[in-house]
Amino acid sequence: MPMNKDRQRRIRNMLHRSLPKEDTPEFELWECNQRLSPLLRLPPELRNRIYELVLDVGQIHVCFKRWEHKARIRNGQRYYETSEGGFFCRILERDQNPWRELKSRKPPSDGSPAPRGMTLLSPVCRQLYHETALLPFRLNAWSFDSLHTMDRYIMKEKRLPLPQRRAIRLLYTQTVLPTPVEKYLGGLEVIVLESGLTMVKQVVESGPEHGYRRVVSWDLHHTKWK
Repeated sequence: MPMNKDRQRRIRNMLHRSLPKEDTPEFELWECNQRLSPLLRLPPELRNRIYELVLDVGQIHVCFKRWEHKARIRNGQRYYETSEGGFFCRILERDQNPWRELKSRKPPSDGSPAPRGMTLLSPVCRQLYHETALLPFRLNAWSFDSLHTMDRYIMKEKRLPLPQRRAIRLLYTQTVLPTPVEKYLGGLEVIVLESGLTMVKQVVESGPEHGYRRVVSWDLHHTKWK
């Protein structure tokens, strides 16, 4: 029986926080993978470079397709054909305007599974999950096909565990982010609006003479879309 979303989220958070304990089957499997896997036997510096080459894809554009129920007639009998919906992502170039380029495109409506834009390494084994689960978020720009999709994905359905949402550094958005969304993500360093206005976070931390205050401001620049 498939796990519900809450259990999946708890397992992901547990994997982020901890490594397998010694004298457990999980620890034995961990050590076995390190001995037998050509990839995991490489020095960490080489592994990290390989991970970057695989997972740094440019821009991850999250879309949402509605479920569709269309009436059909076959042999004089009326029935309904269901087209599955849900979240999916497209891979775009880093400096590509995701809304201008994709306005004329539509997700598949032939009942086929929604396309997935990239291959992840994290499901392979626990060590690869531990080493790569945050990289797609840290290395790539993120964008959403609409503010509604972003709000539903991030805030309402809480699809991103805390470590993953804090790992997002660069976000493209159609308008200025609502304050709750910005705070919930937590790790944003650059926000680019559809107009090209670019907000770069600046953090100034004062010493004891000013009461150890931390001041956050946003410098404004302009990005030219491709």
